[in-house]
Amino acid sequence: MDPRTEGDQPALRRWPPERQVAAAVGWSSFLAACLGTMLLFAALDPQVIIDAIEGGEPGAAPWWLNRTGIYTLGFFLFWLIALVAGILTTVLTRTRPGPVDSPGEVR
Repeated sequence: MDPRTEGDQPALRRWPPERQVAAAVGWSSFLAACLGTMLLFAALDPQVIIDAIEGGEPGAAPWWLNRTGIYTLGFFLFWLIALVAGILTTVLTRTRPGPVDSPGEVR
């Protein structure tokens, strides 16, 4: 058992709001990329992409272009798209603090 008493527990530190937003956008975009990759490659075989790039000449594709490379490129493409969407959403929904409006005030 831990010999510390309740008063000895370290204080919890909270993340700054900017870091919370960055973590939320990064994590949600990562999960969206996982889902997008699973759905895409459940319907599309990466070998089809490799064959299209080779153009009928076996071995004409670059050395890094294999099934794993296609899965990786697809995942990072989905992650980039979801990350940009999350960042744009965050930027567009930020509001600046302004003067307090009176209930009957018209601007």
